[in-house]
Amino acid sequence: MLKVYDVAVTMSEFPDEIALCVNISNCPGVCEGCSEPWLLQDIGEELTNEKIDKLIEEHPGITIFGLMGGDSDQDDVVRIANHIHKTHNLKVGMYSGRDFLNLDLLNCLDFYKIGKWIYPKGKVEEWHKTNNGPLAFPWSNQLMFEKIDNKWINITHKFRKEKIGNPEKYIIS
Repeated sequence: MLKVYDVAVTMSEFPDEIALCVNISNCPGVCEGCSEPWLLQDIGEELTNEKIDKLIEEHPGITIFGLMGGDSDQDDVVRIANHIHKTHNLKVGMYSGRDFLNLDLLNCLDFYKIGKWIYPKGKVEEWHKTNNGPLAFPWSNQLMFEKIDNKWINITHKFRKEKIGNPEKYIIS
Protein backbone atom coordinates (compact mmCIF):
# COMPACT_ATOMS: atom_id res chain seq x y z
CA MET A 1 0.00 0.00 0.00
CA LEU A 2 1.40 3.37 -1.02
CA LYS A 3 0.75 6.49 1.03
CA VAL A 4 0.79 10.07 -0.22
CA TYR A 5 2.57 12.59 1.99
CA ASP A 6 2.07 15.71 -0.12
CA VAL A 7 1.66 16.86 -3.74
CA ALA A 8 2.87 19.62 -6.05
CA VAL A 9 2.21 20.58 -9.64
CA THR A 10 5.45 21.01 -11.59
CA MET A 11 6.66 21.44 -15.14
CA SER A 12 10.20 20.24 -14.52
CA GLU A 13 10.03 16.62 -13.33
CA PHE A 14 8.74 15.08 -16.59
CA PRO A 15 9.77 16.82 -19.84
CA ASP A 16 6.99 18.52 -21.81
CA GLU A 17 4.38 17.55 -19.21
CA ILE A 18 2.38 19.27 -16.47
CA ALA A 19 2.84 16.88 -13.58
CA LEU A 20 0.96 16.24 -10.41
CA CYS A 21 3.92 15.00 -8.38
CA VAL A 22 2.78 12.82 -5.48
CA ASN A 23 5.41 12.27 -2.79
CA ILE A 24 5.15 8.72 -1.50
CA SER A 25 6.24 7.90 2.06
CA ASN A 26 7.85 4.75 3.46
CA CYS A 27 10.76 5.02 1.04
CA PRO A 28 12.97 1.93 1.18
CA GLY A 29 16.01 3.88 -0.02
CA VAL A 30 18.95 4.74 2.13
CA CYS A 31 20.38 7.58 0.08
CA GLU A 32 23.12 9.44 1.92
CA GLY A 33 22.23 13.11 2.04
CA CYS A 34 18.56 12.42 1.26
CA SER A 35 16.78 15.67 0.36
CA GLU A 36 13.48 14.52 1.93
CA PRO A 37 14.34 12.25 4.90
CA TRP A 38 10.80 12.50 6.36
CA LEU A 39 9.62 10.34 3.44
CA LEU A 40 11.49 7.41 5.00
CA GLN A 41 8.69 7.27 7.58
CA ASP A 42 5.42 5.39 7.09
CA ILE A 43 3.24 8.52 7.13
CA GLY A 44 0.47 10.07 5.07
CA GLU A 45 -2.83 8.97 3.58
CA GLU A 46 -3.39 5.73 1.70
CA LEU A 47 -3.41 6.29 -2.06
CA THR A 48 -6.77 4.68 -2.78
CA ASN A 49 -8.57 5.01 -6.10
CA GLU A 50 -10.87 7.56 -4.45
CA LYS A 51 -7.88 9.60 -3.23
CA ILE A 52 -6.33 9.47 -6.71
CA ASP A 53 -9.61 10.64 -8.30
CA LYS A 54 -9.87 13.51 -5.79
CA LEU A 55 -6.28 14.64 -6.38
CA ILE A 56 -6.77 14.65 -10.14
CA GLU A 57 -10.07 16.52 -9.82
CA GLU A 58 -8.39 19.15 -7.60
CA HIS A 59 -5.61 19.73 -10.17
CA PRO A 60 -7.18 20.30 -13.60
CA GLY A 61 -4.85 20.62 -16.56
CA ILE A 62 -2.27 18.07 -15.50
CA THR A 63 -1.00 15.68 -18.18
CA ILE A 64 0.81 13.18 -15.97
CA PHE A 65 0.46 11.67 -12.50
CA GLY A 66 3.95 11.33 -11.03
CA LEU A 67 4.73 8.87 -8.26
CA MET A 68 7.76 10.29 -6.53
CA GLY A 69 9.18 7.17 -4.91
CA GLY A 70 6.81 4.25 -5.32
CA ASP A 71 9.44 1.62 -4.61
CA SER A 72 7.94 0.26 -1.41
CA ASP A 73 5.04 -1.54 -3.14
CA GLN A 74 5.43 -2.45 -6.81
CA ASP A 75 2.01 -4.15 -7.00
CA ASP A 76 0.35 -0.96 -5.82
CA VAL A 77 2.19 1.04 -8.50
CA VAL A 78 0.64 -1.28 -11.10
CA ARG A 79 -2.82 -0.87 -9.56
CA ILE A 80 -2.50 2.93 -9.41
CA ALA A 81 -1.16 3.25 -12.97
CA ASN A 82 -3.87 1.01 -14.40
CA HIS A 83 -6.58 2.99 -12.60
CA ILE A 84 -5.22 6.34 -13.83
CA HIS A 85 -4.88 5.15 -17.43
CA LYS A 86 -8.35 3.60 -17.51
CA THR A 87 -10.27 6.21 -15.52
CA HIS A 88 -8.48 9.47 -16.38
CA ASN A 89 -6.53 8.77 -19.58
CA LEU A 90 -3.45 10.44 -18.10
CA LYS A 91 0.18 9.43 -18.33
CA VAL A 92 1.88 7.93 -15.28
CA GLY A 93 5.51 8.38 -14.32
CA MET A 94 7.62 7.18 -11.43
CA TYR A 95 10.79 8.40 -9.78
CA SER A 96 12.60 5.37 -8.41
CA GLY A 97 15.71 5.35 -6.28
CA ARG A 98 16.62 1.91 -7.57
CA ASP A 99 19.46 1.39 -10.02
CA PHE A 100 17.46 -0.87 -12.34
CA LEU A 101 14.21 -0.93 -14.30
CA ASN A 102 11.55 -3.19 -12.82
CA LEU A 103 10.19 -5.27 -15.71
CA ASP A 104 6.75 -5.52 -14.05
CA LEU A 105 6.42 -1.73 -14.16
CA LEU A 106 7.47 -1.23 -17.78
CA ASN A 107 4.02 -2.26 -19.00
CA CYS A 108 2.12 0.28 -16.89
CA LEU A 109 4.35 3.38 -16.76
CA ASP A 110 4.92 6.10 -19.37
CA PHE A 111 7.99 7.67 -17.71
CA TYR A 112 10.48 5.96 -15.41
CA LYS A 113 13.41 7.60 -13.59
CA ILE A 114 15.97 5.32 -11.99
CA GLY A 115 19.08 5.91 -9.92
CA LYS A 116 19.49 6.62 -6.25
CA TRP A 117 20.18 10.13 -5.09
CA ILE A 118 23.89 10.67 -4.52
CA TYR A 119 24.56 14.04 -2.97
CA PRO A 120 27.50 15.83 -4.64
CA LYS A 121 30.41 16.17 -2.20
CA GLY A 122 33.65 18.05 -2.13
CA LYS A 123 34.61 21.02 -4.24
CA VAL A 124 32.15 22.05 -6.94
CA GLU A 125 34.87 21.98 -9.57
CA GLU A 126 35.49 18.29 -8.74
CA TRP A 127 31.86 17.11 -8.97
CA HIS A 128 32.22 16.06 -12.60
CA LYS A 129 34.71 13.35 -11.61
CA THR A 130 32.03 11.21 -9.95
CA ASN A 131 28.54 9.99 -10.90
CA ASN A 132 26.22 11.99 -8.66
CA GLY A 133 23.66 14.73 -8.46
CA PRO A 134 20.35 15.35 -10.21
CA LEU A 135 19.31 14.47 -13.76
CA ALA A 136 20.50 17.89 -14.94
CA PHE A 137 24.14 17.00 -14.17
CA PRO A 138 25.87 15.47 -17.23
CA TRP A 139 27.65 13.06 -14.90
CA SER A 140 24.57 12.01 -12.89
CA ASN A 141 24.01 8.34 -12.14
CA GLN A 142 20.28 8.93 -12.64
CA LEU A 143 18.48 8.18 -15.91
CA MET A 144 15.01 9.08 -17.24
CA PHE A 145 13.18 6.88 -19.72
CA GLU A 146 10.00 7.55 -21.69
CA LYS A 147 7.81 5.00 -23.43
CA ILE A 148 7.39 6.17 -27.04
CA ASP A 149 5.56 3.93 -29.52
CA ASN A 150 5.80 1.13 -26.94
CA LYS A 151 9.62 1.40 -26.80
CA TRP A 152 11.60 2.73 -23.85
CA ILE A 153 13.85 5.65 -24.84
CA ASN A 154 16.51 7.25 -22.65
CA ILE A 155 15.51 10.95 -22.50
CA THR A 156 17.92 12.05 -19.78
CA HIS A 157 19.46 14.58 -22.17
CA LYS A 158 16.24 16.64 -22.00
CA PHE A 159 17.17 17.68 -18.45
CA ARG A 160 20.62 18.93 -19.40
CA LYS A 161 21.12 22.54 -20.31
CA GLU A 162 24.85 22.29 -20.93
CA LYS A 163 26.59 20.35 -23.64
CA ILE A 164 27.91 16.93 -22.70
CA GLY A 165 31.62 17.31 -22.02
CA ASN A 166 32.72 13.96 -23.38
CA PRO A 167 30.06 12.31 -25.57
CA GLU A 168 32.27 9.26 -26.19
CA LYS A 169 31.57 7.97 -22.67
CA TYR A 170 27.87 7.72 -23.59
CA ILE A 171 28.39 5.72 -26.80
CA ILE A 172 28.06 1.96 -26.69
CA SER A 173 29.62 0.21 -29.64
